[in-house]
Formats: sequence, structure tokens, C-alpha cells
Amino acid sequence: MRRISLASVLFMLLSMGQTLAQTATYDLTLKVDATKISGSPWDGIPGLGGTRANINGAPDPAVCIVQAAGKPQCLWKPQGRRLLSVCQNAHTCKFQSVQIPSLPIGLLFIDIDARRHDLIDIVVLTGNATAAGENDIEIALRSAIETLTPALSEAAKERGLHTAKKLPLQQCASTAGCRLTQSEFKLELRK
Repeated sequence: MRRISLASVLFMLLSMGQTLAQTATYDLTLKVDATKISGSPWDGIPGLGGTRANINGAPDPAVCIVQAAGKPQCLWKPQGRRLLSVCQNAHTCKFQSVQIPSLPIGLLFIDIDARRHDLIDIVVLTGNATAAGENDIEIALRSAIETLTPALSEAAKERGLHTAKKLPLQQCASTAGCRLTQSEFKLELRK
């Protein structure tokens, strides 16, 4: 009995070591387009463009890491009952020390708003080959979208914002980064 327990413990420790070894830390830089694909400002009043009335028209970006199981891990700053972006009113935001677990995983980019967050983009990061579990990640991303951006309009769905691109992580960690529908992002491995 004791041998079985010791073997089980060793197996668990080895499994945990593999999981920890597969997690990497990156700096993620997100560049959001000046306006939504529809031409509306991220925040402010559509039709007023870059006027003084829309002085805070830039998005308040956040990123959520989505795995097949569990809640999304969102990078933002809670302040009381409000959520704030790490980079308030900014088209470019650098999220430092982002833990990327084993692939595949989903990234959900949102614009934090007081009442209803806007969807910026979604992507499934894969290995260099098609990985098992990508469909599970897409299902988890759709669930996260329904929870975090419930007001995603039919027009946004028609523009393909609800469909995740599948991109190899290595491509997004290159100097060019990865272009999505309303944004682009780049991962830099931390040493």
C-alpha cells in the first residue's frame, strides 16, 4: 500500500512539473485601432469623432486568458465596484508578466466600459501544429464573450468578431506580432 502511495505522489509531482514547465511569461503589447471596425469611437458618442466631446474616445483595454476549463483570468485593475484598465484611454497597452499556460489557450481583448464592455478581438493561440483542444478553447471563449460582453450586436457578429482566429504562438512572438480584426498584438518572452 505504501509503495502505491509513494508512486502516486511521484506521478503527481512529475505531472505538476510538466505543467509548470509549460507555462511561460510574456509581455503582451496590444495596439487597438483608432476606431471600431464600424467607424465609431471606442468610448464616447458616435458621430462626434475626435472632437472635444469625445476627449476620452480611446479604449480602456483589458486582456483575458481563457482556458478550456475554469473562469477567464482577466488583467485589469478592480477599484471598488469599478474595473479599470491597466492603460486607461489608450490605443496601445503593455501588459507585463502575462502567464501563458500550455497551449492551446484563448485571448479575449475587451474595452472596459462602465456598463457594457466592448469586444475588441479574440484569438486562439496554438502550437506550431493543430493542437487537440482548440474546439474546447473556442467554446470557452464564446462563453467568456457572453459573460463579459453580453451586448455584442448582430452587426459585430456579422463582421466576424465572434469567430476566433487560430494563430501559432510563435508567430505572435515574432517582431511583427499578429494582426486581428480591430487590433494587433505582440508577445515578448520574459527572461
